[in-house]
Amino acid sequence: MKKFLLALLAVVLFSSVAMAQVWTFQSNFAEHRGPHGVVVTPDGKIWVGYYYYSDTLYTANGDTIPVKPLWVYNSDGTLDKKITFLTYQGVTDTITNSCRGLSLDNNGNVMFTNWFVLWRIDYKTGDVLGKWVDPDSSSLTEAAVDENGFTYITNVVQKGRPIYVLDEDFELYSYVQDSSFSISRSIVVTPDGKDVYLGRIYGGSAGNGFVDYHSDDGPDGTYAPVDTLHKNIWAQCMDWDRNGLLWVGSYWDIGPNDLGGWYGLDPTQSFGIVDTVGHNMNSSWVGPPLPGTYYSPRGAAWSLDGHTMYTADFDGGWISIWTNPNPKKPGSPIIPVSVEEFKTEGVPSSFVLYQNYPNPFNPTTVIPFSLQKRGHVDLSVFDVNGRLVAKLFNQEMSAGQYQAKFDGSRLASGVYYYRLLVDGKVFTKKMMLVK
Repeated sequence: MKKFLLALLAVVLFSSVAMAQVWTFQSNFAEHRGPHGVVVTPDGKIWVGYYYYSDTLYTANGDTIPVKPLWVYNSDGTLDKKITFLTYQGVTDTITNSCRGLSLDNNGNVMFTNWFVLWRIDYKTGDVLGKWVDPDSSSLTEAAVDENGFTYITNVVQKGRPIYVLDEDFELYSYVQDSSFSISRSIVVTPDGKDVYLGRIYGGSAGNGFVDYHSDDGPDGTYAPVDTLHKNIWAQCMDWDRNGLLWVGSYWDIGPNDLGGWYGLDPTQSFGIVDTVGHNMNSSWVGPPLPGTYYSPRGAAWSLDGHTMYTADFDGGWISIWTNPNPKKPGSPIIPVSVEEFKTEGVPSSFVLYQNYPNPFNPTTVIPFSLQKRGHVDLSVFDVNGRLVAKLFNQEMSAGQYQAKFDGSRLASGVYYYRLLVDGKVFTKKMMLVK
């Protein structure tokens, strides 16, 4: 493990030097599972939404209700407040559905995608200014808003559903597309509303990246797809920084020729890569991300002066703080990026670790693996914080095919990692316990 850690740190340091990164990691805060959006409002507060439960309500009779509030932090990472209830037109909702994204409208108010409901929240008071419900009650992407107050939003799994354009009153105004079939989590728009960029993930032969839909007249005209950009970057999240760069985040579950990480793209140079931050881990590491790394980009935001960056790491469970006294701007030199720079240790040839089945599971699952030669085998299971929850094998074993049964009946629902260590070589995979 020590050899692997040193090797991984060497990769991180080499990549940082090679890429001339100037974003400096400061700290992690907001330690809850599944942050799925982060914004900085005009008063400098940091709002974070979570996909998983992050708090508990206690009733008068002693019952507990798991909830997923919005967490509002000060610029130093300390908690300012939690928003657990949203009231609109006399009806109060408790936030128990997952956050699917956070963004800001043209006045700095918070656009909160709460599974199939979009809320507009006054950033100063926390009052609800508007509510829109998806007609199909299907999970929504984060929303994008142009400088005229039009909102752009679609579904994560579109299956022919449209990309909607809503006016300032959340009334349907037009469509970017009458029907779309990609899988997406993010959408952004240029301030003038003429270009809408839809992130693509799990695109298969069609590729990933993001699609540019253009209309010369914005929402008053007809949008048409112009191009799909950066097909080798899985656009899990997309966010504009204060200088006009488009930051696209791609995580570890990608193809062998795809880029994983956070990239600052310059729209004035055909969206060439001009900046990056930190280093993307993959499934070869168990536990909290090492300083200056992350697992799964799921949103980025910047301080009002643009010198501090806040990133949401979905699988890591962190909001990270980075600083840069001189962040890149449009027109900065394009960085040559190769896939090889971001590859980490793959499957060792002396053994193979397979995906568990079933997955998700409740409460038992089977973990298969094979050994090409005799060796000392350590097969262990860890939680998302890197704590050991089970050791399934720790012994000398001969070459052959093996299966280990894992029983999670005493564990809470969530993500777990199983790690196979054979004679100093390691590989790790993720599994999900759902009760």
